[in-house]
This record gives sequence, C-alpha cells and structure tokens, in this order.
Amino acid sequence: MKCKSNRGQIHTQQGTGQVRCHCGRPAILRSAEGICKTHRPGAMVYVCSNYPACNSFVMAHPGTQKPMGTLATPELRRLRYEAHQQFDQLHKSGFMSRQEAYRWLAYMVQAPMSHAHIGHLGEYYCKVVIQESKKLLDQRLKSTVLGKVSGGESYAVAH
Repeated sequence: MKCKSNRGQIHTQQGTGQVRCHCGRPAILRSAEGICKTHRPGAMVYVCSNYPACNSFVMAHPGTQKPMGTLATPELRRLRYEAHQQFDQLHKSGFMSRQEAYRWLAYMVQAPMSHAHIGHLGEYYCKVVIQESKKLLDQRLKSTVLGKVSGGESYAVAH
C-alpha cells in the first residue's frame, strides 16, 4: 500500500477556533433539517457559508456541537458512508472487537487512535478502508466456508 497523507483535518481559523470549509470560507453551525438526512431531532451541522454553491457540511456531535470530522463534499460523504458500512462489519460480525477494529483503522490510515475516525478521512483513505475491510471480510468468509468443508459435517450445506 502506498503512503498518502490526505487525511482530513478540521480546519479552523487561527486564533478564533472557527471551523472552516476546504474552500476557505467559514462554516456555520445550523439545524440539519433541510440539509441532510438524519433521524435525530435537533441535529446540527456545520455547513459552508457558501452553501448551496459549495455543498459541503459535517454533522455536529450532540451536546458538544463539535464537528464529527471535516466538512465533506457529496462524493466524500458517499465514500465515508460506504467506508463506515464496511468498517462496521468488522466488529458487528464478531470478526474483531470494536476496539480492535479501531486499532486496525488507525494502522490502515497511519493515524494515532485519537484521530482514527472515518469523519476525518479524505477520499484516498476512505477507498483504502473500503477495500481492506472487504478483503478481511472475504478472507473470513472463505476460511469459515473452507473450515466447514474440510471438517466434513457441513459439506452438504457448503455446496
């Protein structure tokens, strides 16, 4: 795997702590209603002040109102969603614990555990997480099926 560092950083204006978009404009904290699909009443988002021309936003943590990652374009949001779907299967399937999955994620994106969150990833690392998660899950499936076949008792079920 080649090393590439496009891991997202939460852009803030120096001295103010104001969240900024990748286009350079400030982000505005506002209701998520009408901007993104969410099932949380009262959900908030950081949206580019040039929205909708710059269709970038990120959800805010409930309670703290801190951004859950970096502002993302529609394509990056799609990739982050897919990366999360694949990544979550690593621990939800029982293949590894949630903590082991996040350690694996930190290793894959070459980041400390404190920054191993899909909301911080750029397109490149989202694609890496999707690809590598699929590989691990496919390997697990193959070893499970082969284990049953070689054991004999489940041969009819495997075919």
